[in-house]
Amino acid sequence: MNRFFIKHKLSIDDVTHLSDSDSELVINNLKLNIEDFVEIETYEYIYLAVITDISKSSVEIQIVEEIGKKDSKESIGLTIVQSLIGSNKFNYFLEKAIEIGVNKVIPIESKYSTVNRNKAMKELGLWRKIVKDATEQSRNISPTIIEKPIKLKDLILVDTPNRICLSTENTDSISLEKYLEKIDITKPIVVAIGPEKGWSSSDIKIFKDLNFTFVKLKGNILRTESTGLVIGSIIKYLKGEI
Repeated sequence: MNRFFIKHKLSIDDVTHLSDSDSELVINNLKLNIEDFVEIETYEYIYLAVITDISKSSVEIQIVEEIGKKDSKESIGLTIVQSLIGSNKFNYFLEKAIEIGVNKVIPIESKYSTVNRNKAMKELGLWRKIVKDATEQSRNISPTIIEKPIKLKDLILVDTPNRICLSTENTDSISLEKYLEKIDITKPIVVAIGPEKGWSSSDIKIFKDLNFTFVKLKGNILRTESTGLVIGSIIKYLKGEI
């Protein structure tokens, strides 16, 4: 059955319209008709709906039945721990992370971060707006969670068996390719990306204490704002989500 996403809350018997792009798909490609059933997904629930009207450019539906509530735990498949960087770079990273489907972003202040946690806190409202706008633009059915910025020493992770830290420092590390080959890719993954100056020795110790595996990339050196996007895209592809 065809499934479509609607961003606002719904209840049984509600009448609403599919988005313009979904309406166009229904009318021109799927060739669905009035009284055909479709599935509707919101941020929290999945519903059964019936098509009640079709015009030249719009499809009206009515919610018939609640199929079930989405499991929020399933959505936290990929978390990126991003060292704080300048506003323009971080905003770019955040917007693109949402587009590729990163589930959670944790901004952290490490020793060589170019922005401290207190200054970054002032950007939280803007970050939330970026999340909202990019979620709507990309039709991401599970909005990215943007956490408040914290110091690296305060990082706490639970239920994340796969933890990798990108490191260019002199640490025991393996290639990203080899690491991804040996893990269960369906399990949650946390990726830590440092600032352009890299991690300090104290940062490295924290990651070791948190049981991170250090990995290195082959080929070109990437900027900090694009590294997480590259690794994130690879992981989302291997998970079958991109």
